[in-house]
Amino acid sequence: DDVRPLSPPSLMVFFPTAHCFGAPQAAPQRPDSMRALDEVSSAMSGTGAEPLKAPDVKAQADGGHTLARLAYGLMLMEGQAGVKQDMQSAADYLRPACAAKNANACFFLGLMHDGLVGVDGRGLPRRPAEAGRLYRSACDLGVAQGCFNFAQILDRPPHEPRQLPGTPAPPPAAGSEKSDKEKHKEEKRVAKFFAMACSGGVGKGCVNLGVMHLDGYGGFTPSPLSALPVLQRACQMQEGTGCQFAGDLMMQGLVPGNQSHAAELYYAGCRFGSPDACLAQGRMLGKTAKEAVDAGQASGEAVLQAKARSVMFFRRACELGSAKGCQIFYKSNDGVKVIDARSEDEKDWLSVTPTIDGTPRAPAA
Repeated sequence: DDVRPLSPPSLMVFFPTAHCFGAPQAAPQRPDSMRALDEVSSAMSGTGAEPLKAPDVKAQADGGHTLARLAYGLMLMEGQAGVKQDMQSAADYLRPACAAKNANACFFLGLMHDGLVGVDGRGLPRRPAEAGRLYRSACDLGVAQGCFNFAQILDRPPHEPRQLPGTPAPPPAAGSEKSDKEKHKEEKRVAKFFAMACSGGVGKGCVNLGVMHLDGYGGFTPSPLSALPVLQRACQMQEGTGCQFAGDLMMQGLVPGNQSHAAELYYAGCRFGSPDACLAQGRMLGKTAKEAVDAGQASGEAVLQAKARSVMFFRRACELGSAKGCQIFYKSNDGVKVIDARSEDEKDWLSVTPTIDGTPRAPAA
């Protein structure tokens, strides 16, 4: 089980829906409503102006100002700036903003119809067809994440919840089977919108488009060589799954590239949040350390440091939700776990287990 399958059994990788104001970052971002508030404040009072207060935004929104409707709708959706969360009222403000061709209003309204709920667990009735229409509008207006979400809706059966990778799809309803021609047409549509998302900078769209190239879905001829650059593009967008899949292709000899190239991809994938990439990196480091010992090329502290680096990647996989990563990490030697073998730029994302006094042991020079 050293290398995972190239693509999930469900063909496409279903990702949690993301916001459209930018890719997730390591540092916390301001809520979407507050960024929309900045936008409306700048539009109404000039760049650098103090943000408007919620009552002022509401007054402008009630007067028909589109950006104010977006900002106040998001305040209601998120419960920000002293405004009580109210999903129905949020939709009431976002709906006319979307009708006025505000792309973000259409996108967030789509999220609400796609199952987004408030802190009390309540939201709008889930209406996949309406969510799809709104995502498509956002996509047409330039929100690439809307293209991605629309593709995901196209790729799952109507009125069915998202299927996690590896989860068997429910049997089709009686009379719902489609002809091969209809299925082929729908697959091409899915590919079109994942491609639009990818071109618009959504790394998840590139991952799914790469998997489609790999598996011959959506009108593509199955081709690892065609899949590789698309997956590498996802990796460049800091989408860890893309790095991991590209590394898998190299390790399985399906595309040009050696173990060193694959290791670079797994390292990047781990840094960008792929637990499977962390697992692969940990295994490669452990294997390299063992081979060096067996060949008499390493001993002592150098071996401990190499093993410590391997264990840190298993810990990272565990932290990212990999049960296998946790299993390997907990079975590892406790003396190796506490060795800090990180470089300076790894200390903000790669953890080491501290000793009892809270200080990791640094390797000897």
